[in-house]
Amino acid sequence: MKIIDCHQHAPDEGGLEARVEACARAGVVKAVLLGLPESRVPGNNAAALAASRAHPELFIPFYGGEMDATTPDDVTRARDEGFAGLKFIAPKRAYNDPGYFPLYARAAELGMPALFHLGIIANTPGWTDVDSNLMRAIHLDHIARNFPELRVFGAHFGNPWSDEAAMSCRWNPNLFFDLSGSLLKYRKPSYLGDLLWWKAEGSYAPPDGRGAWEKIVFGSDVESDQIADMVNDYTKLMDALDLSPELRKAIRYGTAARVLGIG
Repeated sequence: MKIIDCHQHAPDEGGLEARVEACARAGVVKAVLLGLPESRVPGNNAAALAASRAHPELFIPFYGGEMDATTPDDVTRARDEGFAGLKFIAPKRAYNDPGYFPLYARAAELGMPALFHLGIIANTPGWTDVDSNLMRAIHLDHIARNFPELRVFGAHFGNPWSDEAAMSCRWNPNLFFDLSGSLLKYRKPSYLGDLLWWKAEGSYAPPDGRGAWEKIVFGSDVESDQIADMVNDYTKLMDALDLSPELRKAIRYGTAARVLGIG
């Protein structure tokens, strides 16, 4: 079993080797490390980049932008420094506000995929000002339509607005979602099965001809010692829904490999 983890954060200082070992135990062969802007806790773009340089075979760094301060030229500089993609979080306007469109246009131009935090953020120091309503999954529908060349990951399947996530990814070939965080701890498999219902063919087939579960990728968003538990949660979900071996491989590895350009 080979896994691409599309949603990790840089480990705390001194925890890098433990993260590498945890990935190996869980079968994670590639992991997207999402940086956070320095205005947040912890601001760790530098740590994400350093980890990827120490273990380039494992980690793929994404630059965490301060959405209301980052410019398109900052996106280019991040690419030049070695970041492979972008992480967006905590906007002061809705993600689909046209004022952010130059950032998305530059990312699309440079071929940098973008992951958007969606839904609730824990009310912890450094995050008390966040308006979760500005990070709803439905905003990604508008972005994906306007920037069809931009590869977009939505985090946490929009938790708690997962119905918006499901219908958004159905209609946008460039939009994908992970099930990271606490979602699988309280949502039943039947709930997710009902939302991800469409097939690749038939009367309700989407424009890209991909079934619902071909739009889902693996993501953990947990501490190193919990990654294996997240792998188990995904496995229990796929068992409960009796997903085919082909879909299981796509969720764990194949879809993310295609979106990220990994052989």
